[in-house]
Amino acid sequence: MPAVVMTCMTTKQKFDVENPEVVVLKNGRYAFRAECPWEGKNGKKLTAFKFCSAADYQAQSARLLQESAGEGPEEGEEQSERPESASDTEDA
Repeated sequence: MPAVVMTCMTTKQKFDVENPEVVVLKNGRYAFRAECPWEGKNGKKLTAFKFCSAADYQAQSARLLQESAGEGPEEGEEQSERPESASDTEDA
């Protein structure tokens, strides 16, 4: 995904974000969400939102599924090894 230009509504400054998080708002619309590189008063963290399309949300969901699927087989291999070792102890 190309860089997204976000605007911090507190400082009114623009900044670029690579692969921002996509969230579903309470009104059902999709938006990019990113932490602003600046701090507010008293060290408060600022968050910027920018509306996006449902396709952006689906692309992020697919990317997250691929990442979790990539980690899944490794965990599955570890789990398959554990029952084998447990069955070895049962036979002995």
